[in-house]
Amino acid sequence: MKRITFSVEDRRRYNPNCESSTVNILIDDKPLAEILRAYELPMATKEGHPALAGDYHAIEVMASLEDYYLGKAEADWGDEENKTQLLGCSCGIAGCWPLLCKINVQGDTVVWSEFEQPHRDEDWDYSAFGVLEFDKQQYLEAVQAMQNL
Repeated sequence: MKRITFSVEDRRRYNPNCESSTVNILIDDKPLAEILRAYELPMATKEGHPALAGDYHAIEVMASLEDYYLGKAEADWGDEENKTQLLGCSCGIAGCWPLLCKINVQGDTVVWSEFEQPHRDEDWDYSAFGVLEFDKQQYLEAVQAMQNL
């Protein structure tokens, strides 16, 4: 199983009931964007734009961090509107260049699957990227640590 860390790059409190967190994700201590860069490079190079590979940045999350990263809040992206945005575009616009996946809790495991970059055609196939599986306890502890910052 993989180990996850959530890195809060910025947190803003608009009022007692409204807060946003800009969150980056590390898998086994490596930024998720770097992992994606290695996977996407052949696809991006094939279309003549190698700089697009892994060109993702932290996203701003307005929902409960636990609900968001368990796929319970705002999981309305993708063709079937059942995916969560993990990373986004450097421009800061949520839908500009999102990296999406399904987040499911299965017993003692949290599973990220069916990765998607919705603005790319079928040549950008993420099926071989596979799934990322996390120990549920470690995952929840990482979410809790992020919330307590």
